[in-house]
Amino acid sequence: MLTLAELSKALRRAKTTWGPVEVSPELRGWSYDKPPVKPPAYPGLALSDFAYGYCPTYRNIYLKYVLGERGGPSKTLQEGQVLHSVLFKALEDFCRYAYAGVPMSPGLEGVPEDLRDKAEALYKYVAARLIGEYSYALAARLARSRDAAVFYASPIATQVAVDGAPLGLGYVVADGLALGAVVEFKFGPAPNVEAALAGYAMAIEADWGVPVDYGIHVQISVNHAVEYRVTAYPLGDSARSKFLEARDEAVDVAASGRDPGAPPQCPKTCPFYAACHAGGGR
Repeated sequence: MLTLAELSKALRRAKTTWGPVEVSPELRGWSYDKPPVKPPAYPGLALSDFAYGYCPTYRNIYLKYVLGERGGPSKTLQEGQVLHSVLFKALEDFCRYAYAGVPMSPGLEGVPEDLRDKAEALYKYVAARLIGEYSYALAARLARSRDAAVFYASPIATQVAVDGAPLGLGYVVADGLALGAVVEFKFGPAPNVEAALAGYAMAIEADWGVPVDYGIHVQISVNHAVEYRVTAYPLGDSARSKFLEARDEAVDVAASGRDPGAPPQCPKTCPFYAACHAGGGR
């Protein structure tokens, strides 16, 4: 999934469309010791709990971090979690195939029965793409070593964790890093993905001290076939400011302990939908 050629094309398209990325020094993640990057408090929030803006009033933050409720994964969320696991397993299995000759196999243990067809279709698609690209890179002499052929086929380092404490967050786990860009795979709705990508980039900048100027969103659909769309975003001042605005509102709710109330309309995919709407909401 996502070869070197696809990633480089997406980044080249973004640079051509939007031009050079402009990032003010005070909006780099490593400026975490002073506003606006410095958080108003340090509650250790999960980035995914607020950056995508699923709850307009951030009541999910109140329920989780103030009242300690856990919520319940919706069907959409559960499907996304399963397919993410299958995708990461396929990428890991490909490395074992390339370096040790271990055949790739879906291994669907633990996958719910109603998701097995989708999980198997995704795994087989990723395996076929990676093995095909790997073989092509070797045969066409694009790669002169096994390492290089693996890089051509699968250039993404997956599930990269950094310490988000300087930004008021817990550990931040990016789906992937490739060519200096942060990568996010989505199987369901992806509102505010540009701001969320900026959050991942700023957390990496804060922890590692290196600039991350682009984010790549990969929207994947798995039905009878696997389809995906790749979009690269420049992570300039606008995206970073949107992330910090969401972060500050979420931190305020967690640190103050105030109940912001349920929004007029809630997405039914929210893990806390039942908590807010049982008995007409709180």
